[in-house]
Amino acid sequence: MKLLKKIFFILLFAITITYNTTKCDAASASVRLTSSTSKAVVGNYVTYTVKISSSSLLGSLVYKFNYDTSKLTLVSGTLNAAPVFSGKEKSATYTFKFKAKARGNATVSFVINEALDWDGNNLSMNKTTSKTISIITQAELEASYSKNNYLSSLSVDGYNISPSFNKDTLEYSLTLENDIRSINISGSKDDSKASVTGLGTHTLNEGINKINVIVTAQNGSTRTYTLSVTVKELTPIVVDVNGKQYNVVRKKELITSPNSMYKETNIKINEEEVPAFINEVTNVTLVGLTDSEGNIALYSYNNDAYTLYREFSFNKIIVTEEKISSIPSGYKEVKIKINGQELTAYQKDSSSNFYLIYAKNIENGFTNLYQYDSKENTIQLFNEQDKEETDNIREKNRIYEYIIIGMGTILVVTYTYLLITMLKKEQKTIKKKKSNQKFFEEKDKFTENDIEVANLLEDSSQFYKNSDKIEDDISLEKKKNKRKKEKK
Repeated sequence: MKLLKKIFFILLFAITITYNTTKCDAASASVRLTSSTSKAVVGNYVTYTVKISSSSLLGSLVYKFNYDTSKLTLVSGTLNAAPVFSGKEKSATYTFKFKAKARGNATVSFVINEALDWDGNNLSMNKTTSKTISIITQAELEASYSKNNYLSSLSVDGYNISPSFNKDTLEYSLTLENDIRSINISGSKDDSKASVTGLGTHTLNEGINKINVIVTAQNGSTRTYTLSVTVKELTPIVVDVNGKQYNVVRKKELITSPNSMYKETNIKINEEEVPAFINEVTNVTLVGLTDSEGNIALYSYNNDAYTLYREFSFNKIIVTEEKISSIPSGYKEVKIKINGQELTAYQKDSSSNFYLIYAKNIENGFTNLYQYDSKENTIQLFNEQDKEETDNIREKNRIYEYIIIGMGTILVVTYTYLLITMLKKEQKTIKKKKSNQKFFEEKDKFTENDIEVANLLEDSSQFYKNSDKIEDDISLEKKKNKRKKEKK
């Protein structure tokens, strides 16, 4: 019995020791490596994130981050480190940012050389974690984009379009009663990567309403489906404008006053009242007309004549284009654009930025010629007399400019001539000085030679003189000797 108890306690002690040992050795951690993308484009960035999670408090790590230097360039992150923790963390996260620099597959790896928990025990974990991404060029990326720009369905809620929808058919039509003010267009794209515009609710006008549904594929190519919705008119009022047929707008909510100078009113056209706007200062009346495409615009109405209304604002001056009876003398008719609208103007000098516009000031009702400056986008009342005076001043200024330019040219030529003359004279002076210097050097040399020659001549002369004296002395001595002999 005692033996059994002893065996029991021995086994219990062994189990306890084994349990504690297992508990110490069982401390483990995991490493997870993720990337911001699985496919990068050359020139773009990719971020890798490493997260270490431990079942016990972290103590220290020694790690190294390896990457393919031929495919990636490090932007931020510490590749080799040995962090020591504070005894409070059970996880740690590290990020590494790279720039893709060459196409191909790029592999990175996070290697743990040592991992200890806070008690100094080794952590059991995967020591190496790797990840591979694909790097492609921008051209390869774009080539991979979907080209599908089709709709898979198109309909109008509550109505049937004609013909029935087919993704290859681009034109559809629908006719509605006069009291229909709006419709809702539904549809779906054939490719989830494509985008669609034009679906949803659309407000309708009397007549034809063109509605475009545009599908844009992932690669940027587009396909347009057009729905022509005709809202029936109750005995439409058809008018002729320069050979084209228009319908008069009879619903007030479809037209808007161009500015505060116009007030709402009603006028009669073909014995029917229609909405209009009137400027009491200029006595101009505007009505709305619809073209065959369903586009609405305001027209000036006068005795069954219609003129497209266009106004142009210039620093508190609002003018509208008018028809001119005769082109100003010296000017020719041209077409220009102001604020995106084309209108008729008159120009004298094709190189000038000034134009004449025959227009009506809607604030005071006066119709005059205005001078428009296309550079400054400004306008002012044109006065021919002032213009002539301005032209005369400009002409005089131009003459003065020519005179100044001419005088300047003469001065430059004269100065150049004098400068060349002075340079030539200076060169001659320098040459003469050199010649004189040489002359004097030669002269000095010649004088020295002359002195030597003169000395020689003088010596020679003295020699001859001495020679003559000797001869005279000899001759005199001979005579003396002869006389002595004769006396003897």
